[in-house]
Amino acid sequence: MDTRKVMGLALIVPPVIAIVGWFFMGFVVFGGVGPDKPGEYIAELRANSEVVKYVMPLITILFLMAIWGINYIKNSMEGGPGHLLAGFGFFLVVLGSAAQLGEVAFTIATAEGPGSMAGAMHTSSQAMGTVATAITMVGAALIGIGILQQKNFNPLIGGLLTVAGIYCTVMALTAYDSPLMGIGFIAIVVSFVCLGVSLLRNEE
Repeated sequence: MDTRKVMGLALIVPPVIAIVGWFFMGFVVFGGVGPDKPGEYIAELRANSEVVKYVMPLITILFLMAIWGINYIKNSMEGGPGHLLAGFGFFLVVLGSAAQLGEVAFTIATAEGPGSMAGAMHTSSQAMGTVATAITMVGAALIGIGILQQKNFNPLIGGLLTVAGIYCTVMALTAYDSPLMGIGFIAIVVSFVCLGVSLLRNEE
């Protein structure tokens, strides 16, 4: 299996499993309770601390695998008109993703730490997640614009990635705890899958 095929699969399989796991946590494990209802959400986190401790880091690792695939696409654009923009966008994605590890850590601390600290840990998690997601999604939008400039993929894919990145950035800064964030995350995953499928088709 060559590098292009591996990267294509990295953009398809891990993010799909991750988004399914994310929705499973929200709708099945937490019964539809989200961070827009802080008190109930903290209670659900603490009631399901064992699931949170293992599943949330796994979901994070799966999304990082997809970012590995994005790095391959960015490198393949070297020398083209969209490379600089995509390169800066990828830098922001990496920076934001690193910060999101802190969000996951604070979420686990909310679930497993002393009850008296749960509210503070949750607030820290949301604050870090807001900034980290906004930075990551600005990067995703810039990568999408770079793809549109370079025309190395179907413009609909670059357009979707750009719009999804802008949408998620705005939502993160205005209503990070809103269930509507899910729409943007789904669009980002669809963008990744389309990029992965394009890589596999080109390999053939």
